[in-house]
Amino acid sequence: MPPRRLHPPRSPRRAHEAWILEHLRRQGRASRAELVEATGLSRATVSALTADLLAAGKVVVTKTAAPGRVGRTPQSLSLDPAAGLVLGLDFGHTRVAVVAADAAHEIVGSASRPYPRTTPWETRRAIAVRLARKVLDGQPGATLAAVGIGIAGSIGDRPAVVGAIREAFTGAFGVPVRTDNNARLAGLAESVWGAARGIPDVLYVRLSSGVGGAVILDGRVHRGRGDAAGEFGHVCLDPAGPLCRCGRRGCLECYVRVETVLAHGGVTTVSGLAEALDRDDQRARGVLAEAGQRIGLVLAGAGSVLDVSTAVLGGDLAALGEHLVRPVRQTLARHLPLDEVDDVTVRTAELGDLDGALGGVALVLHDPSITFTGSLPPRLTGSA
Repeated sequence: MPPRRLHPPRSPRRAHEAWILEHLRRQGRASRAELVEATGLSRATVSALTADLLAAGKVVVTKTAAPGRVGRTPQSLSLDPAAGLVLGLDFGHTRVAVVAADAAHEIVGSASRPYPRTTPWETRRAIAVRLARKVLDGQPGATLAAVGIGIAGSIGDRPAVVGAIREAFTGAFGVPVRTDNNARLAGLAESVWGAARGIPDVLYVRLSSGVGGAVILDGRVHRGRGDAAGEFGHVCLDPAGPLCRCGRRGCLECYVRVETVLAHGGVTTVSGLAEALDRDDQRARGVLAEAGQRIGLVLAGAGSVLDVSTAVLGGDLAALGEHLVRPVRQTLARHLPLDEVDDVTVRTAELGDLDGALGGVALVLHDPSITFTGSLPPRLTGSA
């Protein structure tokens, strides 16, 4: 299906070129066959347009099939990797991660640095700037186009913290800086590179010290009226339940944050819980069954309202794999309409500790206002 437009280009040909370029900017490498499927254009039209874009230097051939393949070798196309780099950062509660990637979605560098949970934001900013410089120093001659930053917690509730981070990186690198919630960006990254790659509509739940998430619709982050979409952790399951840090009672986070799950399981680490589950420890199995049921109830409601059938579970608890997925899937099967159950897919995240930083990269690559040097087209319609 063609990408959504805010302002259509003036001619059909320009519109069709923009569809191809936007898909490559959002999704990275693609074959001509994949571009046909993504844009809805005919094979002949895509072939002609990509030939012109190659001649103009707006796209390049980045990968071919493995040697020994029988028949014609299909080509993968991408935007020009030399057009510029973007940085993605994830300010977690106890660490910062940095990823550098080019316009073709190739990751060219990464690093992370832990810090105590009590570290002041001024110190965190300084650590992050130094770490970002170190990653960029590994790419001599490359031009930085923009920085995308994920921050744990609510963005709107902490304008001073967010503003200071933006100022620090704008001052250090002289490029545009974009910010968003890091759980939301982790979900975006999974839809671009990870467990939900190529799937347009996804519900992502991040299960760590906090419980957040993302709603991805038509390949774009859905933010909602108040920029709070994806807060699965604060869906109320029991108005008389335990007090949540948000001030309300019975939120999903109260029951499935990693510390609570570990305490109820009688262990101190996720790996310890996984070992107990592998031993068929009944206490551990009961804890996971209960947590999975609660997660499944929230996803069943969201999936029914939004008509989304793919869910990705991320964060620390995602390391439990099928032990966590199974009770979530079973709960969805019990609470979704029968004609929807067979279409439901529940997966664990694939990107690990770099998910939020990769989401920062995607945030920038999906932003039509960001300009690049070289042959990358400067503006494409649409939004992240």
